[in-house]
Amino acid sequence: MVKAILLDIEGTIAPLSFVKEVMFPYSKKKLREFLEKNWEKPEIKKIVQEVEKIEGRELSLEEAVQLFSRWIDEDRKITPLKELQGHIWEEGFKSGELKAPLYEDAYEKIKEWKEKGIPVYIYSSGSVKAQNLFFGHSVYGDIRNLFSGFFDTKIGSKRERSSYEKIAKEIGLPPHEILFISDNPEELKAAKEAGMKVIQSVREGVEPSGDFEKITSFRELEI
Repeated sequence: MVKAILLDIEGTIAPLSFVKEVMFPYSKKKLREFLEKNWEKPEIKKIVQEVEKIEGRELSLEEAVQLFSRWIDEDRKITPLKELQGHIWEEGFKSGELKAPLYEDAYEKIKEWKEKGIPVYIYSSGSVKAQNLFFGHSVYGDIRNLFSGFFDTKIGSKRERSSYEKIAKEIGLPPHEILFISDNPEELKAAKEAGMKVIQSVREGVEPSGDFEKITSFRELEI
């Protein structure tokens, strides 16, 4: 029996296109201006220092701009990049330049689960900070209260079984009582290996996999 839901964001409850076509280009466009303005701030210095450790060298502002810009183009799942994007997106969401779109069927179903007392968690490669911004400034307003918790790559890669085992521990339930829904077959495979129930969300732009149960709308879910 399913006692908790774990959800991916892009391609599952929000269009893949928003992140790729709106959020990523926004973070790249604002990157230089943001770093120039905030280069001396402790939280930004900390992010740059993490990158310097990865690169094994010190970075000038110009080098940091070039490197982050390249990583955005390559869609690298690197924690300091995600943290920096989180800061940039914060400005965009708070100014109203960015508003997070959600599939209506997903929003309605998450509300229904909340009313039934079924906890819903998010696991995304975007930082917890970015997730809070996303759900705090959605087209339906601030809906963070619908979720019981948020996980990002600090707990581990979304393609590793151990990450889902850790999440189950954090949630406080055995994996077989948690349902994970994602568009990504590699993530679903890792979650299944950890013992979770899994369903693939097949939205526009998502390639269906033959290995998993599928849905095209959250209205198909009966929990």
